[in-house]
Amino acid sequence: MQNNRVTITILPENRSVTVPAGTTIADALLACNIILHTPCGGKGICKKCTVHASGLLSQPDDYEKSLGDSSLRLACRAVIIGDAYIWIDSITQRPRYPELNPTHTYAVAIDIGTTTVQIAFVDMTTKQAMPEITLLNPQRRFGHDVMTRISNANDPAKASQLTQILLQTIITTIQDVCNISGIDIHSIVTIAISGNTVMSYSFLGIDITPLGTHPYTTLITSFDSYNHYPPLKKTFPNAQITVLPAVSAFLGGDFSGGVGTLPKTKGNSFFFDIGTNGEMAIIKEDGTIVATSCAMGPALEGMNISSGMTATEGAITHFTLYNNTLTYTSLGDGKPSGISGTALIDLIAILLRNGVIEKSGAIKTAIPQPLSEHIKLEHIETMKALNILNIITINQQDIRNVQLAKGASLAAAKILLREAGLSAHDIEQVYIAGAFGQHINIDNFNELSFLPEFKKATYHFGGNTSLKAALIACTDNEFLQRLIQRKEHITTIDLSQHQEFNDTYIKSLDF
Repeated sequence: MQNNRVTITILPENRSVTVPAGTTIADALLACNIILHTPCGGKGICKKCTVHASGLLSQPDDYEKSLGDSSLRLACRAVIIGDAYIWIDSITQRPRYPELNPTHTYAVAIDIGTTTVQIAFVDMTTKQAMPEITLLNPQRRFGHDVMTRISNANDPAKASQLTQILLQTIITTIQDVCNISGIDIHSIVTIAISGNTVMSYSFLGIDITPLGTHPYTTLITSFDSYNHYPPLKKTFPNAQITVLPAVSAFLGGDFSGGVGTLPKTKGNSFFFDIGTNGEMAIIKEDGTIVATSCAMGPALEGMNISSGMTATEGAITHFTLYNNTLTYTSLGDGKPSGISGTALIDLIAILLRNGVIEKSGAIKTAIPQPLSEHIKLEHIETMKALNILNIITINQQDIRNVQLAKGASLAAAKILLREAGLSAHDIEQVYIAGAFGQHINIDNFNELSFLPEFKKATYHFGGNTSLKAALIACTDNEFLQRLIQRKEHITTIDLSQHQEFNDTYIKSLDF
């Protein structure tokens, strides 16, 4: 069945296209350059991708049945098994696009993350950056982490698909913004791209398979030869293409750009870009840099959490326990749909502090007061789970996924300190990057021991420094050269080959 092709008709355009049987509606629409807003990553909990559809489709599951109308389907869950009809005018959730001035020229900054893609327009007349557009990386259908995507890329056809769906999504988004605002595509004069090495390679059509096996070869770290990358130049002929340089297989342009945004300070600094891959560095007082990367998985971005979603409308963003009452804050006015990474950190810290879970992460057999009024112990398919305020549920595996990220983070930081010849007491500035890092409750984060205890350090939160670096590259012609020069001062630590990493990781798992 998977190799058969079926026809979908998109209404009211009455446009027909063929897709492989077994494709979800969301992926079929993406192949037609129709991008949906799917903040829960396809789990069905946010219901932002509801469409009217008919024809030969999979049977509605419980998530879809909750919509209350058999013609309403969740594009992320409904699978096309034969000819079908989809009404796109029923789609209410699309990415929010900025309004541009059609008389001005523009640059486009792009951060290609493993989980999300962020795109921001820069008005080159006023030098003002527009609000960014956030999309889920369409490559997620090939795996939530880079190693799974690298494995898929061993098949040349899938490698080509990885490149094409990423290119198509980004190009289509830029075109849509231009069309809505009446911008001529010739007005796009710069496109600057930042991303981890796998994402940059994949976007540029460079073979990513050597990045997944020892010795993790990076034949290309500077991308000057891609300044006229044909797929982009064909659509945006006046655009100068800039791709931020990588350092190694697992320290990409997002890392080099992020470090490049840091202010010059005295003393030793620690930089940590929190994402699906955690990139970290120690910038020593003498200007030398020791850096590494650890695989944290997408838990902190909500993508492998049962009720998880990105921090968009419908997401719980924080939990607080005050006067024995558990409360939350969420985005939007309605009942929350899921939990974001920042709220997950808050919640696990509260559960740990109040004896609901062990330091090992195990959920206890009874909920102690005062939380028993707010949290109920359940069993879902023999797995322990916690019903939180009758709104969301987190299970034992969710907690475990956070624990795996925490263990990788703490172990990597400990080894980095040893390799730099420093102790936690020697760090004076800590820079936390990433959208997640910008909004965390740092006390809860530190209570869970994602990092060593930096007692002397002052914490700074930089947000998405990868996108920030791409924005700088749009307007500062010398920024790229400074990044290339700084690479000479970076020593990289390969944790996969480090003899102490596995033992340190195991010892770092407990909260």
